[in-house]
Amino acid sequence: MSDLIVNPETQSADEKFEEAFHFEPTHEVEIALPTEELEKKLAEPKAKKAKVKGEKKSGTSAFLSGKPLFNKKAKKEAKQVINNYKYSGTLPTGEKKSGIAKAATYGEAQYRLQTEGLTALSIKSFQPWYNLEFGKTVPLDELLQVTRQLASFSQAGITAARGISILSKTTEHAKMKQVLVELVQDIEGGATLSESVSRHPHVFPQYYPTILGAAERSGNLVEALEILNSYLERDLRSRRAVRSAMIYPIVLVALTLVAVVVLSVVVLPRFQIFFHSLNTKLPATTQALLTSTHFVATYWYAILGVTLSVIIIFVVAARNPKTRVYIDRIALSIPLFGGLARLVALERFCRVLSTLVKTQVPLPDALELAGSACGNMVFKNAIMDARRRVLNGEGLAEPLSEYTIFPVAAIQIFRIGEESGQLQSQLSQAASFYSDELDHRMKNFTALIEPATLLFIGGGVGFVAVALVSAMYGIYNGVK
Repeated sequence: MSDLIVNPETQSADEKFEEAFHFEPTHEVEIALPTEELEKKLAEPKAKKAKVKGEKKSGTSAFLSGKPLFNKKAKKEAKQVINNYKYSGTLPTGEKKSGIAKAATYGEAQYRLQTEGLTALSIKSFQPWYNLEFGKTVPLDELLQVTRQLASFSQAGITAARGISILSKTTEHAKMKQVLVELVQDIEGGATLSESVSRHPHVFPQYYPTILGAAERSGNLVEALEILNSYLERDLRSRRAVRSAMIYPIVLVALTLVAVVVLSVVVLPRFQIFFHSLNTKLPATTQALLTSTHFVATYWYAILGVTLSVIIIFVVAARNPKTRVYIDRIALSIPLFGGLARLVALERFCRVLSTLVKTQVPLPDALELAGSACGNMVFKNAIMDARRRVLNGEGLAEPLSEYTIFPVAAIQIFRIGEESGQLQSQLSQAASFYSDELDHRMKNFTALIEPATLLFIGGGVGFVAVALVSAMYGIYNGVK
């Protein structure tokens, strides 16, 4: 019978585990321990007790977390933000139940509700009105960087869950890190990538989960991520162009406001004293300026409250699908901006529909996904009506031609594609055309911002100047 001598210093954790539970009955195992190693083994029971206590406090094992139990930095990173989730479901007794659940992630909330016996669950992220978030909670350039890296991982054959897990460890933005961790947990819990992304509407644009959903149907995630990358790049480029065009006008507006306040509060009241002493009336322009500044100074709190109320009402209405239709319809009718919004919706519709038709997704399903990707409720309703008529045997071009939001050129492209059997290529060409047209109009739009703002400022400064000159001439005539 041979002796097996094992040196623990050269032995991995997996080998120790196999050795402990897979003894060969024909061998006797003798473990030779050095003196120092033997002392460590004798001290292990105390260390295990301390370890168990630490695990009970932290709620997770050091083996699973990969971090020391008593590392303060690890404890700080382990803290999770508790989110609110609005749910509705059915109890085993058949009774309907709804409410708000508090959990760190969507998956955790779903697990807790399922353990309570709820079925037919509907869970949505919920924010109280007093905790309403305005705008995106993650900068657009950070989201663009994550999308680029995820596209690179997909091209290299790395799965989405693995790629997002890597990004969650490398990103430095705290909110983005939390969102990526939740995405990994949701995907590992059985959710699709598009479903996981759709649970964070404050981070990902509306078209983001829709395009990912189209990729899941077509099986081409790399192409979808490249499309998202191009959309985010264009949005970021447009924002930066508008921001750079607004820097100079904003500085002028601030200086103009300071000048108007000084003139209205310090200079013009003295003119008013002079006119009262001369028993003459103030000129109309001067009186109008004094009245407006006096009104703002007296009721500034009411003006501020009304402004905030209007902003909150607008944000809430924009998140409600019923009222969002009216907002989108008004946006399409605004000069200059309405044309841009129409081009954005058309380009997204043609691009997503082309991708889905190329991968032989049924046209009704492709229309549903492409309509959601438009980001405009007016376009979405029109496309969903066209989808219903396509299911009834009608073509695509004919139903869409009844809506004026689709240009005649786009309708002709759809009709030619249907008649020739080349709908995918026609849609791809239309998407490229509208993309180029959108870039051209965005450049013209940003170029008009600065002169339009300067013209507005010039009008305000001119009005103040006329008010001052009229007051001076009034005093001069009163003295004469």
